Amino acid sequence: MRLDKILNIIFFPGVIFHEIAHALACLFLNVPIKKIKLIGKDGGYVVHDDSKSYKIIIISLFPFFLNIFLSLVCARVVLIENNIYIKIVATWLALSFIYFCLPSAQDAKNVFSVIKRTYFKKQNFLLLLFKIIFIPFTLFIILLVFIFRIIDRSLFIRFFLLFVWIFLFLI
Repeated sequence: MRLDKILNIIFFPGVIFHEIAHALACLFLNVPIKKIKLIGKDGGYVVHDDSKSYKIIIISLFPFFLNIFLSLVCARVVLIENNIYIKIVATWLALSFIYFCLPSAQDAKNVFSVIKRTYFKKQNFLLLLFKIIFIPFTLFIILLVFIFRIIDRSLFIRFFLLFVWIFLFLI
């Protein structure tokens, strides 16, 4: 069995909460969900209706922010809790959340296609001007998503994130 598959099994709560984050974003943004699979052989997924560009970007990137927030909550529990078993579980959960905080390759692909679709469709002059003004923000999102696509394929970078979290936790 490959190492990434083993880590997916060990850190399965991260997968579950990654997908829950997508579903929560859909609910908050009022985007209908067609199908949810929280965990499986190849991870999980949330299939939702097509929507406005900004909603799809938020849905795709929301797991990054939610999983980091959850890992910080777990770190706080580890710091204030005296029970060793609760500390162990909270540490495992925090590492799971960090390991799966990164948007998947499919999330990055969704963001790329939405941005491409938005900028290349016919539109009126004012809308085009508005989009031109926001090009730096759009380029930042594209760069961020591109980096996430690279990170998603690199087990080394995921390990690096885990070690950074452990180091920050220990100091």
